Parts: sequence; structure tokens; C-alpha cells
Amino acid sequence: MQHDKDINKNSELENIIKNSEKITSSLSDVMKHFNLKSHFQIFDFLKCKGIAISSLLSILMILPFYGVANIYQLVKCGIKKDDIEGKKTTFYDTLNNENINWRKLLMLHVKRFIYLINNNINLKSTKTTAIIFDDTIITKTGKKIEKVSYVHDHVSHRYILGYKLLVCGFWDGESFVPIDFSLHRERGKRDKKVKKEFFKIKKKLHKQELELSKLNSQIDKNNARLEVFQQKNAVKTNKINTLKINNLSEKIISKQKQKEDLQKSIATTKTQKTSAYKRFKREYLTGKLYGLTPKERKEQFKKAVSTKSHGFTRRKEANKGKIDCMLGMLSRAVKAGIVPNYVLVDSWFFCYELLEKLQLLKKGAIKLIAMVRIHNQKYTICQTDKELPVKVIINNHYRSARKCKKFNAQYFCVKSWYKGIRINLFFVKMGRCNKWHLLATTNLSLSFVNLMEIYQIRWSIEVFFKESKQFLGLSNCSSNTFDAQIAHLTIVMMQHIMLSFYKRINYQQSIGGLFQAISHEMVELDLVTRLLNMFIEIMKIICTCKGIDFIEFQADMIKNEEIQLKIQKMLPDKVLQKTE
Repeated sequence: MQHDKDINKNSELENIIKNSEKITSSLSDVMKHFNLKSHFQIFDFLKCKGIAISSLLSILMILPFYGVANIYQLVKCGIKKDDIEGKKTTFYDTLNNENINWRKLLMLHVKRFIYLINNNINLKSTKTTAIIFDDTIITKTGKKIEKVSYVHDHVSHRYILGYKLLVCGFWDGESFVPIDFSLHRERGKRDKKVKKEFFKIKKKLHKQELELSKLNSQIDKNNARLEVFQQKNAVKTNKINTLKINNLSEKIISKQKQKEDLQKSIATTKTQKTSAYKRFKREYLTGKLYGLTPKERKEQFKKAVSTKSHGFTRRKEANKGKIDCMLGMLSRAVKAGIVPNYVLVDSWFFCYELLEKLQLLKKGAIKLIAMVRIHNQKYTICQTDKELPVKVIINNHYRSARKCKKFNAQYFCVKSWYKGIRINLFFVKMGRCNKWHLLATTNLSLSFVNLMEIYQIRWSIEVFFKESKQFLGLSNCSSNTFDAQIAHLTIVMMQHIMLSFYKRINYQQSIGGLFQAISHEMVELDLVTRLLNMFIEIMKIICTCKGIDFIEFQADMIKNEEIQLKIQKMLPDKVLQKTE
């Protein structure tokens, strides 16, 4: 890994976006390569006021490259009036159309990108490929926007009005491209607590009712047997029959007492269930749900859509858990032919369900590397075959830790099983920090250095979030409809894919004389290498001296824009030029 101190160049798309004249002159050629017209024509049967959907979507795709912020500016101050075929309402109607399959459109765009890259020897990469999952907050200012809620920001530890955007991205060895996404809202902890209490009581009542039915069946059987023995005893008195009759009578009496006690407890549980349901209903009607009051929820925009439409499917996803959506995205990606070497996730997405899914997909050929939270979870150690909590594992093995000069870290590896699935646990301590971090992988032959190098690829999705928000307006859709939010995010991701392709050709290699090759002095360093260099320099200055946790600092620095601005102020251009 090279140590390059040119840490000012930390954006893939900044130079491309700023040079608007160059990008607009070549944009039509890039769009031809992606066959956008043929992709958009799939939805031409959904004509909007007599205008083909493909024409409208083609115009929406080039909006940010002409310096136009929104559709209103495009209509009022467009580049050419001949290019604008309809009024602004026509564009809004297209974005609000719940019948357009935006997920399919994005996947077609991704497939075309992969095809163009793989069919060019100069552009094709032989490096490690990965599917990466992560989420980010899409901030909004209006509470009337459909499905909007207050979501928890893990960086600032505050609740922010907006959505949680879960993105599934593909790293082909050189570029990151988003391939799927889902928008989520968060219900809130207070409502969850009341709901959990209600369902707990409901489950308890169900168990008690099952026990009561078993007792009734046992009492009925004993009564039937008692009648048989009494009839026999009536014909001819027998000591054995008399003994059996007495035993059965005692059993029936004890069962009857158990039944009475159980019926009393059932009555109490039913009362508890009724009161818990009233609390749950009261919380829903009067308390805050999704961080909004009942009045605010009532005033939210609601659109009636067909249950067979794609918009209805997206609305259902908003209430689903992110783990379920992640597994669905992974299945769709593999089904579409995108089979990576690894799946990379942070600690929020590591779970048994993901491990189980990867075991089934492609016969376990796709490996997992994940950051894991250190809580009370248990792992079965291979050597001793004992199930131990993760904190006990650290206490038992930390003395065997090795040093890694490349990453200035201490680490030790523990071979283990997690709920029947074989994994390797790597415990890592960065620099002078006293806190252990846990990385898990299903690739049992992977060394620590290779593990860290591959896991660093995950930062490419953080850079995608930063660039898309800064240059393509990822959070800037102000429409009230959920369909428009999905449409806007899809278009932004397609624009990012096109820019990634443009950058791949112009700043790294040339293809068929389409674009002129630039001089070697302007060739940018690889994205992941530059990020690693930047983090290493910061680690030398801050982490090593002050004992700050390096891994946590990485996440905070990339996700928090305020920190980035402060660093830029601390390192002006003159200072950076001296360090080159």
C-alpha cells in the first residue's frame, strides 16, 4: 500500500461535475453507450399527456449536468425550449407514476455498465469484487411528505426528520455502482415497548389456553376410565378395581384444582391483555408514532395506489425491517447475474440470517466479511467445543495477540462456530486504543492483512453517499409523494453510474476513440488507496498521539460533513502543495 500525501483529492466526481462543459459535450455519447432510450422505451405504454415516458426520463437524466436545480428551473430557464417537450406538470406526473418499475430500470442500467466494462480489455478489472450494504439518512424538511418519519442518526445521536436509505452497491474492483435500494421509516421505541408488552401478554394467554385444553382432555380421559372401572366393580367387587377407582378419583380432583387455578390465571391474563391493548391503542391515537403526533400523521400526504403496482410494493418496504430488505436485494442481485467474491457489511447488518442466506446462494461461493458488535452473543470455540460469550473469548485469548506493522494494529484469530456456521473471528485493536473490535469472515483461509484490505473496500459506499449528496442532490427531492422520492433516488443513482463510467474512460483508460486520453499527470489514484492514505495520515497525527479509536474515527469523519469542512480549513491548498 503506497503512502501518498495528496489527501486533498478525496472525491471521485468533483472534478467531473465542475467541468460541466466537458461532461455535457460527451454526455450524449455516454447515454448512447448505455442504450438509455431503449431502457426507457419499456415504459412508453404509460404515456403522460401524449408525451413518451422515454423522452421525459432522458431530459430528467441530464438535469444536474446543465446546472439546473429542479424541474421548475428547467421549464423557466431551460437550455433550449425545443428540448422541453412538456410543461412542468408532465415531468411531475412521470415521477409520481406508481406503475413505473424503477428497480428494474436501475438494474438494466447496472447490467449495461458491467457489460461495457467487461467487454473492454483496458477497462476490465481482475481485482476483488464485492457487494456492499449500508444505510444513510435522507433528510427532509416537511412533515407532510408521504411516509416520512423521525429516524435515528448514529453519528450525531439525534433524531432527524427524513428516511433511512438502504443501498446495495457493487464494487467491480475499480468502481462502485449502486444496484438496488429501499427507503425506510422508523416506528419509534416508545410505541414498540407498548406493542411488545401487548404481544407478550397475548402469547402468555395462548399458552395458558393450550394448557387448559390439555387438562380438559386429561380429565375427560380419566372420567371415561373411571366409569369403566365403576361398571366392572358394580358387577363384581374387586380390590384392584377399587384401588384404581380411588387413584383415578384423586387424579381427577387434583386436575380439577389445577383447572380452577388455571382458569383464574387466564381470567387475570385476559384483563391484562385488555388493559395492554387499551394502552397500545391510546399510544397510537394520542402518543407519538414515527416521531409524529396523531395530528401530524393525519395531515401527511396519502396516495391511493393499486395493490398490484410497483409503488405499493415500495410502500410496503418502508415498514419492513432493513435485514429482510437486505436479504431480498442480495437474492435479486445474484439472480441478475451479479455474483461477487464477498459481501461486506458493518456491525448493524451482521446476523445469522445473512450467514444462512450466503450458505444457500451459489453453494456458499460468496464469502462474508463483517464488523460485529461486541455484546453478549455466544460463539462455539472449535478447539474446546465450548460455547462462550464474546467478552470471555477476549479475556481467554488476548495474550496471544500478534502485531501488524502495516496497519499499526494488534490482532488475534479465533476459529469458531456461530449457530452451526463455521466462521473465523478476528479481534483487532488499532494503535494505542484499548478497545477491541471484532471482524468475522466465512473465508477460513483469509489472513489478517488481506481481511483488512478487503474490508476497506466498504468505505467506497460512504464516498458514494457523500458525492451523491454533494453533487447530485441525493436528498433534494421536495415532492410529497413516495413515488417521486423513489424516482428521484433512482435517477440520481443512474447519473452516478454514468459518471463512474465517464471517469473510468477519461481518467484511467480510453475506449474506441470516444474520449481523448488525458495526460499521465492528471491520472487520479485509485479510490480505495487514496482513502487508506488519508486515514493513515490522520491516524499518525491524531490516533497514535491521543489514543483515539481509529475505526470509529474513520466512520465519523466520512459521515460527518462538519468534520470534513474543519479538516479542509486546517489544511489549505498552500500547505497541501508543500506536502506533495
